[in-house]
Formats: sequence, C-alpha cells, structure tokens
Amino acid sequence: MKNKSIKKLSIISALVLTLSTSVLADGSGKKIEQKVDGVTATLILPGDTAKTGENELTVKLYDDKDKPVTDANVKVVAEMESDGDMSSHNMKEAKPEVIDLKKGHEDGEYVGTVKFSDKGHWKVKTSFAVNNTEKMADFDVDVISGGPNWLVIGGFLGATALIIVTAAISKKNKKAVKS
Repeated sequence: MKNKSIKKLSIISALVLTLSTSVLADGSGKKIEQKVDGVTATLILPGDTAKTGENELTVKLYDDKDKPVTDANVKVVAEMESDGDMSSHNMKEAKPEVIDLKKGHEDGEYVGTVKFSDKGHWKVKTSFAVNNTEKMADFDVDVISGGPNWLVIGGFLGATALIIVTAAISKKNKKAVKS
C-alpha cells in the first residue's frame, strides 16, 4: 500500500514539476504601442524580452476609431543602433534585417520572424500605407542574450531525478519483498 502511494505521489509530482516549468516559460508578450497620425501601431514580441536569435514579431494596426487596418502593406526593418564604439560589435553580424510580414489570424494583424544577431539596443522600423498615405513607426527593442532557459532545464532535470529516485525506491522495495 505504501509503495503505491509513493509511486502515485512521485508521478504526480513529476507531472506537476514538468508542466509548471512549461507554463513559466511562456509569457504574455511584450507590447510596445505608438500612435502615428491617428493610427495605433502595436509591436508584440513573445515573452518579456527579445532574445538573440529568431523571435516572432506581430504588428497590429488600428485606426482612430479603434477598427483594424486591413491591407496596409506593412514593411519592417530591424537594425542595431550604434553606440559610437564600433569595435565592440561585429558589423557583419549586426546588419539590418528585413522582415517579411504576412497577414495574421485577426484583422489588422501582421506576423513574421525577426532574427536579432546580437544583443543590445535595436530599432524596429515599421512602415505601412493607410488610405494611400505612407506612415512610419519606430519601436525601440532591447535584445538580451538568448542563452539556455535554466528554469525550464532545471524543471526537466528535477522531474528526471524524481523519476529515477522513484524507480530506485520501487526496485529496492521489490527486492525486500522477495527476500
């Protein structure tokens, strides 16, 4: 009876630990909003911060009546801002990135992928046409190093250790019962 309780508790603990780290890995997303001539442009990046490497990028456009702007022909260029000291950055890696945006699932939503090649301060320049008028919105994005997510890795390591310990206890108890 005691062995079954330990097994069930261990399995439940492993599942909770694994699922909780997955939930913690997801964020609501970082939103940066800007108004340009009556149009509200919102840049959305998943997670709380942008990281080096590929990041999903969403631009939402709404007019002054808060209605989605459709067929806006959105163009985005992300470039790293220079701090004056060019020796600290590899200029080949930090070249401007042109992002192709496609229509999203909702009206007024445009999605794409941006690849930040280096950590630092980036400017995401967005241009779009509304009523045949070209408009621009620039968003400041701070990019951090996209190293491993230790919280998620630690959660999986903890779950694995828990499974191994449970198996060892179970095996030990089976040997004791046979003796």
